[in-house]
This record gives sequence, structure tokens and C-alpha cells, in this order.
Amino acid sequence: MKKNMKCYKKMGIGVLLGACFLLSGCSDKFGDAISVPLPVSMQSAAGIELVNTEGKVQSDLTGEWIDPEQNARRPVAIMINNIGEAMPQSGIGQADVVYEMIVEGGITRLMAVFSNYEGLEKIGPVRSARQYYVRAAGQMDAVFCHIGTSVLADNELASARVDDMDGMGGLGNYFIYRDNSRVAPHNAYTSEEGLNSALEAAGFSMEHDSNYQPSFYFNSKNKDLEGGSSAKKIVTAFNASRQPWFEYHEEDGQYYRFQFGEEQIDDQTNEQLHYQNVLILFAETYSVDGYLMEVCNEEHGDGYYATNGQYIPITWRYEMGTIHYYDTNGERLYMNPGKTWITYFDKANPAGVTFE
Repeated sequence: MKKNMKCYKKMGIGVLLGACFLLSGCSDKFGDAISVPLPVSMQSAAGIELVNTEGKVQSDLTGEWIDPEQNARRPVAIMINNIGEAMPQSGIGQADVVYEMIVEGGITRLMAVFSNYEGLEKIGPVRSARQYYVRAAGQMDAVFCHIGTSVLADNELASARVDDMDGMGGLGNYFIYRDNSRVAPHNAYTSEEGLNSALEAAGFSMEHDSNYQPSFYFNSKNKDLEGGSSAKKIVTAFNASRQPWFEYHEEDGQYYRFQFGEEQIDDQTNEQLHYQNVLILFAETYSVDGYLMEVCNEEHGDGYYATNGQYIPITWRYEMGTIHYYDTNGERLYMNPGKTWITYFDKANPAGVTFE
């Protein structure tokens, strides 16, 4: 993938090999085992809550136990409109991972990553690409879905190894439809049927290739952070007019999303968006030409990880084609199983992120 020259830095890649087999599975210096569960009979004898994982693997996107065939399938990443006129959004509550990054005019846009969009008749509103979202889709080995681009996104798509479906092109006839109850450009949507039709017409391979590296590592079960600080409310104040936040609910252990002064709702379920994990990643962010933005998401930086009402500082690093996460001791970050929200935030404005 072609890198933005200001963002790109050559990085050496070290590979640590080694495994240590325990009764409960494999572990290394980075954290808990996830790949070799105890047999059911041994779980019962040890007093561990029984979870039928036979024939299952932990999802690369959520850490939940799923069929290997589903985990081997590439996800789709869909650009989502995120301004007031686009509310409420549709279908994104089913996404495994949601990215938020700044775009021109001080607003943000979302990219929703789905391993499974089965049953969704309305996803969107679908919006145009930006080059840093192209890179993020490539890091997830996802098929990138959008409607329109920018000049910088066009350049990135032309040079990147990213399969994409642009609703402004011929594939748009397969996967984009318009909801006439809204005005353009806030009325473009897709669906399970449309995505499947477009993917078939495009002929993309939907299997991860041999070079694929998952971005996340997961605990085998939910656990509290060691040495974490309180994170019952998380505010990401991009600017005076854009200050979304999360509130932690003790009863279900989820972070609930708010923006524009109210709950952020998926109108297909009428449920508020909620997440097990919140990642905030500080990155160099600047205007390229006085209008279009750049977010340097193929470098490295600091950040925060929040789960179970607490947060810890972390670092992130682009390596082996994706982003990996570490604690401040340099050990691999293991997250709790569940859905994840990722916000890239300007590293020049750390005070814009607050915890309560």
C-alpha cells in the first residue's frame, strides 16, 4: 500500500517466536491463552463455567467463539455518514468494529466493519472514502465499501492493495439504493442482498490470504484491567461543536455511545450503540491543503484502552500490515471479548480526551 510521505516511516519488524503449553492452553509473555481451551470434562472438574467451544475459534474481530469458516472470511468495511442530517443511522449496531476519524469541516465520519451482516436490509447512510479509511480497511483485510471518494482517497485506492466497491461506479447498481425519505447525499444505503450481489459481481476472493495478520488479541474470558483508572464516562472533544462521549453501564458492562447531545441509535433495532472495548489512538492529524485532512494511521503512537469501567494507557504500532496494541511495558494488549469502538484523535490535542 502506498504511504502518505509525511505519515510513512520505515519500521523494523521483530518477530517473537515461542510458546509455553499449559493445562489451560498456550500463553506467552504477551498475555492469556486463547487458542487451546480445556476439554469440557476438565472445565467441569476445575469448576469453570462451561462454554461449548468445540469446533469453534475466537473471532479475530470480537474474540467471541465462532465457526472457523466465518473467521476465515474477509469482513466488509462500510463508510458511514455521521452528521446530524444522517441521524439516526441504520445497521451499524451489528458491526464488530467501528472507526471514527475527523474529516474536513471539523466533522467525523465512521467506518463500520462487519464480519456478519446477515439479515440487514438497511445499512448506512453510506458516504465517500478518505485515504486514511482506505488504509484502515486494508489493515483489517476488509473489502472497502463507499460511495464516492476524494482526490487523496483516489490516489490511495490506485496504489493500495485494497479491494473496494464504489457506489458511484458500476457496482453501485448492485449494492446501493436510495431512501427517498431523505435528501442526497444522506440517503444512500446498502443491504445484505446488495452487498452479496456486488461481491459476487466483483469476483473478489473473500478468504484471508496467507499474509493476513489480525489486529486484535483477546482474553479467553472477560477480565478487569490491572492498575486501571476510572472510566465511567469518556469524552472525545474533537472541537467545540464535535464532542461525542461514552457512558459505562455497570449492569451489562458496556460503553454506550452519545453524540449531538443524545443517544446514538441504530434505527433498525431502536437500540443505542454500545461496546465492550473503547480504543483511543493519538495520531498526527493535519490539513493537507487547507481543507482535506490527513490522519497518520500507519505510524505509531500513544493511546488509551477502556473496558469494564476502567482505562489504561497503551501504545499502538503499524507492523506486519496492520495495527497492533501494547501496554506501556511493551507487552501485547489483550482485550476483552466483544465489540470495539476505535477513535483516532489528534495527538496535538490530548486534553480533548477526558475520563471521569
